[in-house]
Amino acid sequence: MSRNGHIPMRCELGGTAMIVKSKFSINQGIIVKVIEPMGLMHWPGFDAAVTPVWRVEVLCRKSAIRYHLPRKGELRKERIGLVPDRFLCSLTPLTGQLRFEFEDYEPEPDLEPVAL
Repeated sequence: MSRNGHIPMRCELGGTAMIVKSKFSINQGIIVKVIEPMGLMHWPGFDAAVTPVWRVEVLCRKSAIRYHLPRKGELRKERIGLVPDRFLCSLTPLTGQLRFEFEDYEPEPDLEPVAL
């Protein structure tokens, strides 16, 4: 978190980004469109209590994001899914005009943690 209380963001609403980190290497390099802010969420494997998360849409027809749902013991392939901001690298310049303030969100306690 920056000195002024804002979380420095790598992406913004409406931008295009590439997944650069994930538990599954097959997810790396997938190009996505950032379609909705999901707020601050708990994410498995992060030291921080919560992290900003985006809903994204995969732009390539043949690609899908792989998730592991530990409570259900299943693997899923999704064309629209959740990705932490830290796992993304923006491919479009940040304008600052569409940035979303995640600090106003309270963490979602009932969402099942997923591993990307």
